[in-house]
Amino acid sequence: MAIQYSVFTKPWKKQTLEELGELVAGFGFDAVEYPLRGGYQVQPEEGAAGIKRLVSTLKASGVGVASIACGIDVAVEDGKGKVVGASEDLFAACGENGIPIIRICQSLDSSKGFWDNYTSLRQKYDAIAVMAQKHGVTLGVQMHYGQNDIANSYDTYIFLKDYDPKCIAAVWDAGHSGLAGENPRLVLDLLWNQLCMVNFKNAYWYRSNMPDAERASWGVRWTTGPHGMCRWKTAVDYLKERGYQGTICLPAEYTDEPSVDRLTKFDIGYIKGLFNS
Repeated sequence: MAIQYSVFTKPWKKQTLEELGELVAGFGFDAVEYPLRGGYQVQPEEGAAGIKRLVSTLKASGVGVASIACGIDVAVEDGKGKVVGASEDLFAACGENGIPIIRICQSLDSSKGFWDNYTSLRQKYDAIAVMAQKHGVTLGVQMHYGQNDIANSYDTYIFLKDYDPKCIAAVWDAGHSGLAGENPRLVLDLLWNQLCMVNFKNAYWYRSNMPDAERASWGVRWTTGPHGMCRWKTAVDYLKERGYQGTICLPAEYTDEPSVDRLTKFDIGYIKGLFNS
């Protein structure tokens, strides 16, 4: 199995599915991560028929669907999980159409402590794991910077460590990991047995107010591979050493949004160059 290069198609809302397939194939991608959200080419309420249309239309351009990005949660009642926000039908539709991963980012309840969040989220993942196993689809949990999120690789490991990675697994994200100040070699080694997909984007912190302000505030700028806080080469070297053969996804997230096509073309060339060197 060779590495599959995928791109998150969030920036491209206005294109038809046919145009989207031609666009990402022209960039040099093998597959997409599709945002199953309101305002895009396929709406969540279209259900299995929409998923089938997505897969078949992109296939005509030689493009697969590596993952779906959508909201999914589980309401817990008396310690038992009940799915809300996305039903089992989504797992079934993805399984039937060969989409292996449903990706989420995980928020925490700021009114609870760490271990109370751990307990409640594990109950939710327990419920999702049953559906994931039944339909052969993995829930991929991606870290995301922020004080109320699973924001780094170490927390990701703690929340996911006991699950079968075919059911509940980690999506390591270079951009968010870099913002957390992590060493790519160490955290990829930590998550290796749980890894289902790797995202390559990049970012850096900057001070967003004047130095004479009473209190400092900080912002994030999303940039190309060579210019953020995560050194992509370090991550790629480790993945090559371990013989990684999964999906490499470029989230196509840039602060300079009008230049997204140009910057995405640069990054796919850059990441391929790192893997092929």
